[in-house]
Amino acid sequence: MSKAITVASCKFVHTVDIDPDATRARGDKWEGLVNICVQAAQDALDTPPAGYTPTQRNSLTDLFGSMKATHHGIRTLLALGDGDPASVDALVLARLQLEGLYTICLLTEGAEHVTRFVAEAWKRQYVGWMLIREETKSLSRLTEANAKEQARLIALAQIWGISDEQRITIELQELEAEVPPGFVRQPIKPFPTPGQLISEIAEGPKKRMLERLYPEYQELCAYAHGRPVAGFGKGIFDDRSPSRRDFLAFHEGTDIHDRFSRSVVAPAQLFSLASIAQATAELTTLYPASIELRSTATRAWNELHNAQLLMNAIWSIRTKSLLGALG
Repeated sequence: MSKAITVASCKFVHTVDIDPDATRARGDKWEGLVNICVQAAQDALDTPPAGYTPTQRNSLTDLFGSMKATHHGIRTLLALGDGDPASVDALVLARLQLEGLYTICLLTEGAEHVTRFVAEAWKRQYVGWMLIREETKSLSRLTEANAKEQARLIALAQIWGISDEQRITIELQELEAEVPPGFVRQPIKPFPTPGQLISEIAEGPKKRMLERLYPEYQELCAYAHGRPVAGFGKGIFDDRSPSRRDFLAFHEGTDIHDRFSRSVVAPAQLFSLASIAQATAELTTLYPASIELRSTATRAWNELHNAQLLMNAIWSIRTKSLLGALG
């Protein structure tokens, strides 16, 4: 069991302050930085990293493309403004971006982690198909569709290197069947969630960075899990809600637009760009000779550095050792 991450274990003590009133472009400029980071990453990945197959490389390429799309989704939700409670869900997507960074941090540790990543994804699909098959086995109209889906999954298993023994192990477990004599189970190991993933990273700056980011990840999880902070935010950022009127009456003089900017717009875009910029920086460990990757990640970090104390902590803990001094 991994050691609990506490304030004492993950804190970064700042000795240099930032200008809290400094303005950052965000918006189109930050989306431009997202685009060039993802393009640089995907261009580098055109050539599979040493030790990775083209199929394994594809998983990394897809992750960067997914993070780019999610950043656009964040901006789409934020554009709804502080009068539409759906805008708060931008923070749910910001959590997704951090999770993407955690995943890339492990996948760049070695190709075996990509194998595990896709194997679990295949297992989830296969179990889902088994459930549908078991529930509809008496419905003749679905027989052909179920057979086609099984064929697709078997073909995908061959591409992703899933063995027959692994597939049979899933079937035995899910159907609670007796293990045939002489059969040796080959279970597919689950891919870790961010909290579990940290324990699989060796001691050093990368692990320290992920530990410092973990409380932020947990805070963003509150929006995905429907915790009170999410409901509160959707109440005050809804111009038809009594909660908004009560909040403004209680906090006389509060600028709701400024609060929305500080508590939703800024963190959503900041965590999104930071996740993509750091994922690009992590890719330099697989492509140490790529000037474009290093240059592009540095351009993004020129925006992030001094934008928030947390960003300076991440830079000092990990990114500076990957990219060098900011130019």
